[in-house]
Amino acid sequence: MFNPLVKILGVIALVFTTAVNAEEKDPFDITVYGSFLHTGAVPNALFFFNDIEQYDSFELRRAIRNHDIDIVVLASDGGSVWEGLNMAGIIHDKGIATYVPELPEKLSCYSACSFMFFGGKIRQADGILAVHQAGAYGSERDKANAKVSETQQNTQFTVSEIIGFLNEFETPPWVFEKMFRSR
Repeated sequence: MFNPLVKILGVIALVFTTAVNAEEKDPFDITVYGSFLHTGAVPNALFFFNDIEQYDSFELRRAIRNHDIDIVVLASDGGSVWEGLNMAGIIHDKGIATYVPELPEKLSCYSACSFMFFGGKIRQADGILAVHQAGAYGSERDKANAKVSETQQNTQFTVSEIIGFLNEFETPPWVFEKMFRSR
């Protein structure tokens, strides 16, 4: 499912690329890397306006290899938690900045997109940046999934309280990792 902005950019790119001779350069110089867009008009930026899907982290790495990227502009409903975390790690390791622009129609950075945002060396959010508990969401849930979802939410609420108290006690962050990894 594509956001309206991606559809508009896609139509513009299609119209202009079909109107340009094979010998002429694409006036927008747009390259698509999976869910990422790169344009020569803003050569140091990558734009991510799609759901986070499997293999997006590989496409991010490819774009970074091909361009000197110093900022990722984000507007996504979220998606794959693991891909979001992988891309957040890449963004962080490369020292790339992240930006959430103010966009119309509730286009912003939701859910797993926030991991990418928080991975940025420099971060700015002018638009909506939304986080939530991980869980099984959706109207198609059956009773078993509803129970699992309720258990997940209760567990995550408890974890948030534990973290809150431990932060208040100035507990080192490595303790959280060890605590939540062990049984």
